[in-house]
Amino acid sequence: MPYQDCIWPASAPETEEVASTVKVLDTVDSTNSLIARAVAASEYPDARQCVAHLFEQSETAASSASSDAEDREQSQALPISIAISDVQTKCRGRQGRSWFNKPGESLLSSWAMPISRDVLDAQYSGWLTTLCGLALIDAINEVSGNHHLHALNPSSVNPNTQNPNTQNPDNQLMLKWPNDVFCQGRKLAGILCEMVPVNEHSAVLIIGIGMNLFVPKDDLPIDMSTSLQLQYEPLPPYAELRDELVCATTQYLRKEFSAFMANPSHAIPELSERIKAASWTLGKQVKAHLADDKQVLGRALRINADASLTILRHDGCEQKITTADVGVLPDVSPQ
Repeated sequence: MPYQDCIWPASAPETEEVASTVKVLDTVDSTNSLIARAVAASEYPDARQCVAHLFEQSETAASSASSDAEDREQSQALPISIAISDVQTKCRGRQGRSWFNKPGESLLSSWAMPISRDVLDAQYSGWLTTLCGLALIDAINEVSGNHHLHALNPSSVNPNTQNPNTQNPDNQLMLKWPNDVFCQGRKLAGILCEMVPVNEHSAVLIIGIGMNLFVPKDDLPIDMSTSLQLQYEPLPPYAELRDELVCATTQYLRKEFSAFMANPSHAIPELSERIKAASWTLGKQVKAHLADDKQVLGRALRINADASLTILRHDGCEQKITTADVGVLPDVSPQ
């Protein structure tokens, strides 16, 4: 099955400067699926080369793109290729959920990067989505600062921040375990990480991000969601904003993953401290929906060394959660 879909004549000039290869489309089933098909169709036996040359197309273009990609590969510690689409017909999140999207309203993009199979070990793999969330928050804050955006609803005191600054945009954005970026207590973006094996030593990590940019309040899919235009002003035009956000996210992803993959054990203690300050989940009453349809109610106590979540149940016992849909509840005392 060919991996090519409908190519949009738009460009992403800033993203093209920092990525190995980029494909921009007007519509596709799923950018994660697009990358997975491209990886499967690649003739490169190594994940690093596969990613560096992922979206080369014709023989002539491939020759030129190959030279450019090789130059970038030599100067970049971690090659990254990116698929961007205005609309996804089968846009999905965790547990097969769909992601609401209309033309010109959302950032819908996927990043491909090579990763050692060792980093996919259970003691490390849980941190991958967290790294993506931290990178996305940094990217949003950078773009916000570049455009001097103002928060429409300045953040209240962040209980996890020792020195809160209600005018600091950093306090607007937090991570809900395990894969959502929240703004002012509402879901702004979701992250879906998937893995495609290449050989016994390496794989391609696919990072799909969906973020509401210009979604009107009346079109938000759930009450707990929001969009960037409801939180910040004045936003630049859609194509410009999307390009800047994807570009900045790419740079922060490369920074976060390069450091993590160099020495995961060394990186985890610092990550643990960072996530304590950035977590929307810790310290709150939560309901965890487990894969077997069971539910766990209690207070989110800590994020562990393997990125799992420990919940202090209402019966006083602790329970470790590795995979679940965790919702934050109103902070009321247990009955």
